[in-house]
Order: sequence, then C-alpha cells, then structure tokens
Amino acid sequence: MQIKEKKDDKVRFTRAQLLTINALLCAIIVIFLIFPAIGPVKLAFIPIVAVIISTELIGLKNGIFTGFFFGLVSFAGSYISPSLLSYAFHNPLISVLPRVMIGIAVYFAAHGFRKMLPKLNPVFSYAVGSAVAVITNTLLVLGMILLFHFGTTFTFNGASTLIGWQWIATVLLTNSVIELAICTVITPPIIVALKRVVKKGR
Repeated sequence: MQIKEKKDDKVRFTRAQLLTINALLCAIIVIFLIFPAIGPVKLAFIPIVAVIISTELIGLKNGIFTGFFFGLVSFAGSYISPSLLSYAFHNPLISVLPRVMIGIAVYFAAHGFRKMLPKLNPVFSYAVGSAVAVITNTLLVLGMILLFHFGTTFTFNGASTLIGWQWIATVLLTNSVIELAICTVITPPIIVALKRVVKKGR
C-alpha cells in the first residue's frame, strides 16, 4: 500500500489537541519505564518514536520538550528499575542530553531534506528524520558511555560487561540496527495517519 501525503502538510492544533497529544506521548514514554522489554525484545524504540512524532507533528520546541521528558524518564529509570548499565545513566549527559538532541536532529534533518527535494513526498522526509533520530541517540549515548566509562566493567545480578570497542560493536550490530529498521518503517505512516486525523477533527 502506497502512503501519500500532500506537499502542504502543516497542521494547526487547538490547545486541547496539543494537551491531549503531549499527554499521550508522555504516557507512552512512561510505559517504557515500566515495561522496558517484553521477553527478549527491548522496547527502547518506543520513546524514540514518541519524540520523532512530537517533532514532526507539532514542531521543534515540542520535540525538545518530549526528548527532555524521555531523558528524565531514562534518568529516573536508572534508579527505579536498575539494570546492568544503570550506573552510567545516573549521569544526565548520558541519560538526558542525547534524548533532547533527538528532537533537534529530527527537525533539521527532515526539514533540510524537504528543502533539498521539495517535490518529493514528505513521507520520505519522515523516514530520513526517523533514521537520523535513531543514529543521533545511538551515537550520543554510546559515545558518552565510552567517554566516561571506557574500560569499566559493570556488574548486575551476576551479569557483567566490559565497556570497550567489542561492546560498542555488539550494541551497534544488534539493538541499534533493530531500532533503526523499526523506527524508519513504522514512524512515517503513524505521522501521516495522525495528521489526517487532526485535520479531519478540525
């Protein structure tokens, strides 16, 4: 099924709509804190999708706000639901800053792509923004962990991991690839659908 989106995809929101959408996005992020994984499947892509949607649907400032909320949830989760790398996420430069940068990266990547190729369907810019969002989050989080904890061995409940290049390669080839694929595929149709719903509701 081909997804079509009009060239003029700007959406205007009422105050009630903004409150409802932000409440829903924040609730989705909080759910990630409660259920970070289902069995072996990690759900880290869910809050990333929420930040992407916030930025593309409402704008840069809202994307930054949602990213900041995601960061606060990550920071709180490192204390409330400890895991192997929780100690690293006690540092706001690891837990908060990369999440804030997601919205900024999405905004400029997607808008830049639309300006470069104005005749192309905006859906492609949503996909580009989504890919850039995951890459930004991954590189900043892993980069900050390397900066502050390179050579450190984290231990939790009998499990341990050494922060080094082998660990980075493993994360990039597993979780990061999955997040990139999922976000790039599922986010554009969600944004298109939400914009249509909002326009019809006005």
